[in-house]
Amino acid sequence: MPSSTETQFYADAQAAIDELLYENPTLATQVGDHRYDNRLGDLSPESILRQRAQMGRWLTVFNTYDPSTWPVDSRIDLILVKQLLVQIIRSYDKLRIPQRYPGSGADECLGGVYTLIVKEFAPLPERLKSILGRLRDVPRVLAASRAPVEAQAVPPVWAEIALESAQQGVGLFSGMIPALAEAAPELKDDLIEAAQTAAAALTEQAAWIEKEIIPNAKVEFAVGKEIFDEILREDHMVDYDADQLLATGWRLFDDTKQQMVAVAAKIDPSKKASELLEGAKRNHPAANELLDTYRQWMAKARQFVVDHEIASIPPGESIRIEPTPPFQRMIIPYAAYMMPGFFEKVQEGIFWVTPVDDNADTEAAERKLRGHPLADIPVTALHEAYPGHHLQLVVSNTIDSLPRKLGAFLSTLFIEGWAFYCEELMEQLGFIDQPIQKLARLQAQLWRAARIILDSSLHTGKMTVDEGIKFLVEGAGLEPDDAKAEVRRYTQSPTQPQSYLMGKLQILEIVAEYKRRSPNASMRQMHDDILRSGSLPPRLMRLRLFGS
Repeated sequence: MPSSTETQFYADAQAAIDELLYENPTLATQVGDHRYDNRLGDLSPESILRQRAQMGRWLTVFNTYDPSTWPVDSRIDLILVKQLLVQIIRSYDKLRIPQRYPGSGADECLGGVYTLIVKEFAPLPERLKSILGRLRDVPRVLAASRAPVEAQAVPPVWAEIALESAQQGVGLFSGMIPALAEAAPELKDDLIEAAQTAAAALTEQAAWIEKEIIPNAKVEFAVGKEIFDEILREDHMVDYDADQLLATGWRLFDDTKQQMVAVAAKIDPSKKASELLEGAKRNHPAANELLDTYRQWMAKARQFVVDHEIASIPPGESIRIEPTPPFQRMIIPYAAYMMPGFFEKVQEGIFWVTPVDDNADTEAAERKLRGHPLADIPVTALHEAYPGHHLQLVVSNTIDSLPRKLGAFLSTLFIEGWAFYCEELMEQLGFIDQPIQKLARLQAQLWRAARIILDSSLHTGKMTVDEGIKFLVEGAGLEPDDAKAEVRRYTQSPTQPQSYLMGKLQILEIVAEYKRRSPNASMRQMHDDILRSGSLPPRLMRLRLFGS
């Protein structure tokens, strides 16, 4: 029986989260709360001040709780809620995102509408009613979002991202909405009119970024060592700092290169690993077969998890493969996964694959397809779907605790680490069984080690965007366009890129400790116990699994 203070804590947590979702209706839709599907958020300066004050008040409330007598799960949930509030407050006070990123308005509008299109939680005609409400909100939201932005505080690379997103997003309103409107004849005229108005407002937003922001964007994007170390320490709950992270990244980078040399020698002693991988890039699906190829390999990966009893798969889950929306392609060069909302009754994940642009010439199309070689696709399928991200997140969504469901927003160290851990696990179990696939898996590890180097270097001022792109092309073998998209994303997500390989290393330590403590447990039991802890930073996962 929970104590009265525990009961009050969970009531307060529910109230704080309800308030957060009310203020952020697009986020609410993403997590499966559909009470606010017909409107967008308020990005005005007044709203920003109000929301910052709300978060501060809630943090004061949660700091009054003494959890010393609570069971471990409740203590973990309190830590999560408090640190999520600290993270949000940091985004206002130290990172100053509303003042420094001119793409917030377009992101809210495009994300809010696109989420209702792609998430099939209700019949399309019903969702179109909500889409109409959000389309009508677009001019207001975009106008309000411009007020907080301080042009001279905007990093040039962020201005470029915002401009391209707005320009690409116009097609969502002007092209996709009229086509979808056919499903709701009674709303068709209203939808088309609202979409045209929204497209015009987004075009105006792009012009504002191009004329007023880009010429005046002056500052660096780097958060600096102090804030970078703070995020590592507080959100990811690790002991290493930016300097130690950088040294670890270089060690892992060099170690992985040596492993690649050994595997390459077994394939063809006369060729370097880079030459073998470069040749493998020419073996890719045709443009019109790209998505189907991913679908086939994800089905194979799922069956492999079942056959080899790797982990339990919750009933009713599924994953759907879709093209990456155009307004996201400048920061998603290959693929990305969109988790099902944790409130959704149907747990369907969405996997985006960035396809060849319809207007691409032969050379550009080939460059894009070289980023999807057949040697890589099985690794991507297991990483993103089974037993990787999709399986981990749908299991996490089955946990009753609301604060625990929010763990995915605090730290990606376990989430990304788990998917990367699965790559080596599935190789050991035989899913990845061709030498070129093993070399490709190590190439992916080299890329993740490069991410550690870039993450620390970019955000402590030791590397520029152009230097980062060059490093990814020459050091990790990425195509130039894809490297550019990657580095752009890193500039907006300090400490996230290090999560993949650093998270994997921490999970390997957890697995080793679990095996020492429970030597007779099956692989499935071990993985189920880990996954049912939720999307926790590894330090909290150790606390839940081992009590310390």
